[in-house]
Amino acid sequence: MAGIESYATALPTLRIPASAYVAAWGSCGARGMKQKAFCAYDEDAITLAIEASRAALDRFGGDVHIDALFLGVTTPPYDEKPSAATIPTALFAHADLRVTEIAGSPQAGVQALVSAIEFCAAKKGRYALAIAADAPEGPPDGSFEHALGAAAASFVVGPDGDVAALLDSYAVTRETFGARFRRHGDGAISDLELRTRDSQASLQALGRIAQKDKGFDKVKRVALGADAALMRGAGRALGQPDAIVDETWSRIGDAGAASAPFALAAMLDEARANETVLCAGIGAGATAALFRVGKGLSRMRRKGEKVADQMEAGRTVDYIAYLKHRRVLSSRTGGHG
Repeated sequence: MAGIESYATALPTLRIPASAYVAAWGSCGARGMKQKAFCAYDEDAITLAIEASRAALDRFGGDVHIDALFLGVTTPPYDEKPSAATIPTALFAHADLRVTEIAGSPQAGVQALVSAIEFCAAKKGRYALAIAADAPEGPPDGSFEHALGAAAASFVVGPDGDVAALLDSYAVTRETFGARFRRHGDGAISDLELRTRDSQASLQALGRIAQKDKGFDKVKRVALGADAALMRGAGRALGQPDAIVDETWSRIGDAGAASAPFALAAMLDEARANETVLCAGIGAGATAALFRVGKGLSRMRRKGEKVADQMEAGRTVDYIAYLKHRRVLSSRTGGHG
């Protein structure tokens, strides 16, 4: 069965703790977040994507020809000119590969992973790279900005899926007017903060759809990378009250399209063979992938850096340093970040 054959993640070096927002604003709008990772002035989603992909390929080992690359991202450096084209240029000597960039919502990372696996299932013997990378930004005076972080996760996908084979995928679409949107040409996310609980409704709808699948009732782990409020009820919403749910959001913040795939990598660091793991990206609906862990995982995770170690690493800075790296204090950006 086609699926994941190697994986790796990347985080920026810089961290800002929730206490820095309390000191600057009197409160932190990201309740339950301890700290977040954010990009320095010379980093973006693509630099993180390249770093994670190099690590995933090194972990895979050997000489593998990548035939396709799928990138899920909501904050590419360019609106026109495929940002994803920079990645194979940095990684490979060959140019004969399909490059697909998926954007538009935090679902994009999981959509890229599912698309890569479907490509390998259709093209027997082929390999693909699935990458989720993001660094969403909001206006400095918006409380929802406090949670916005950055991360990347990369997966070598192939015909064997000996790390984690895809059992099935599920999707639900919802209109989320007023919640998390960015108009063409804008650099920062807008959010009317109407508190309509769209994410909770999407998760419940996903659960109703997925529970029709007989294999879904054996889910051991759930990887969402979502905020603390949504995670508290995630297992129940999916009909999996006993499932182990990730806690990555509290350590890295909201990494947009990379959140769920990053959480999946963290779960793979802890999972055992034959366990099932559900990875779901939430935003204007949901896209989910159900995996069965393979025997190749134990061998693979002996190589490379663990996700937990990456989350514990990094350099903590204060709020002024954060604003400088965001270029909020730069006259060249007009103070917009």
